[in-house]
Amino acid sequence: MNKNKQENSSINLFGLLTATAPNKVFSSIVLGALGGAAYSLLVPLLLLSLQPPLSRLMQPEFETSYWLLGMFEVSDPQQALFFFSVCLLILLCRGFSGTFMLQVSVDATVNLRKRMYGRIAKLPIQKLDQIGPSRLLTAINKDVELISYGASTIPSILVAVTTLFGMLGFLLYLRVETFLFVVGLIVFGFITYQIPIRFGGKHMMKGRNSFDGIQEGIRGLIYGAKELKLNKHKQQEFLQEELYNAEDNYKRATKMGETFVVFANNYSNLISFFTMGAVAYVMANYFTLSRDDILGSIMILLYIMGPITVLVGAMSSLVSAKVAAKKLNQLFDEMTIEPSSSNMSGKICHPEQLKLEDIEYMYPALQNEESGFHIGPINLTFNPGEITYLVGGNGSGKTSLGKLISLHHIPNKGRIYFDNQVVLDSNRDDFRQSISAIYSDFYLFTKLFGLVEKNGLDGRASELLKRLGLEEKVTIENGQFSSTRLSDGQKKRLALLVSYLEDRPIYIFDEWAADQDPEFKEIFYHHILPDLKKLNKIVVVITHDDRYFHLADKLVRMETGQVLEEVKTEDSESNKPSKQLSEVENVI
Repeated sequence: MNKNKQENSSINLFGLLTATAPNKVFSSIVLGALGGAAYSLLVPLLLLSLQPPLSRLMQPEFETSYWLLGMFEVSDPQQALFFFSVCLLILLCRGFSGTFMLQVSVDATVNLRKRMYGRIAKLPIQKLDQIGPSRLLTAINKDVELISYGASTIPSILVAVTTLFGMLGFLLYLRVETFLFVVGLIVFGFITYQIPIRFGGKHMMKGRNSFDGIQEGIRGLIYGAKELKLNKHKQQEFLQEELYNAEDNYKRATKMGETFVVFANNYSNLISFFTMGAVAYVMANYFTLSRDDILGSIMILLYIMGPITVLVGAMSSLVSAKVAAKKLNQLFDEMTIEPSSSNMSGKICHPEQLKLEDIEYMYPALQNEESGFHIGPINLTFNPGEITYLVGGNGSGKTSLGKLISLHHIPNKGRIYFDNQVVLDSNRDDFRQSISAIYSDFYLFTKLFGLVEKNGLDGRASELLKRLGLEEKVTIENGQFSSTRLSDGQKKRLALLVSYLEDRPIYIFDEWAADQDPEFKEIFYHHILPDLKKLNKIVVVITHDDRYFHLADKLVRMETGQVLEEVKTEDSESNKPSKQLSEVENVI
């Protein structure tokens, strides 16, 4: 319950730090505040050294001098020692405060990225496809960094505020009228400063929205490079519409937003100098300030510019962080959490029957469409030791049915049974562990992850590499592939190796043989599939290879999301070796 609440909670800049390391954040703020308070003591100490009568509380006790190294005469040695001790205290406090906050910021960045990884892993496949990789990559690579950096400036802001209040307190001690006038101008400057900052934030949000489109365009430029090379007009039109225009929109919005922020920063500095000028030229005459009061007030205002500069400089980071946090919160709201089992025992269900009863699935409607592609109702039964071919034309729904069988897609209607157990949200993740699937858009990992039995893993994998004709392309050491830079057909063979080692009760192959040489097509249909059948596996093959249809135990023909016919092949030759097989038995 608490975990789900934490996963669904919105991103709060300061809360991000306190949730990561509250003790370090507290220590950083306390040390920073102590350093800020000590920093505010420097002005009265300097004024005391220049004009001792200005201070009624800090009169020097000794007027004797001290010779440093026999060369430098130091007047008021105790006061000088106190001054340099305060400087050392400021150095230590701010140094440790900054170090603590740096450590917390790095930890918060890593934790936030881990939170993103966990949420992505829990996304339903449909929602993952809907959001798309571009938005997710932008959030991880850009928004997380901006949020963490902006959050890390908050303690610096608190320290600057502490220093500012210390300085204003000394100004109040010098002259109440000057204090009230300066505070009034600071409040006025802060309120008017918000106007350009808000405009800047709106334009920066527009720029951030354009960045998602840029990421999608970059993916198209990389993954569609072959197609773009073959058509210059297509290439130029794609670059102009998907990348150049998006970059121009990003450029205009970002430049405008940063312009407002720069204007706001310069305006804040102008307010500081305007305040000093008003004190020197107006307040001095209006309240008949003494020379000492004017000197003290000007020095304090000069020192006040330090924390004000920190506050102003942090505003740009805070604006960017708030924009990024808003985008990330919107993304988190869309990232629905799929129920997941906490069972890590590795226990796999071995069903005696996999049954689909009145299954229907509807894809979300695209733009200008009344409804999306519809599948079903479908009623099918799959048994161990049986090879089922799903066949039909492109767009007939074969792959969608395969994803329903593999429990990646959740049906809108109907039920899926593992034996007599209905697949529900509470057990779907457990039943998925019984399935191994290779889809046409599969991803090949560089390492053998998730295999419980590690003993002799490299030896078994190396033997399979030889059987699949990959021993000269890839080697395996400690479960790590030496390379995955292979042809599409070789990658599928390597994916098949991983699938074999997983040893699941249910196997689904989506056009696995489409990229294979004729030799390995023969091996796949005449040897690999019958071998899985002998191991009593449930085997579902999505294929267009009509020359091998007779090898199936059951043929399921599909068209426009419907099952046209279900044919059992009585004279299946699945267990009969072909002539070609005898020629390649030395490979397998």
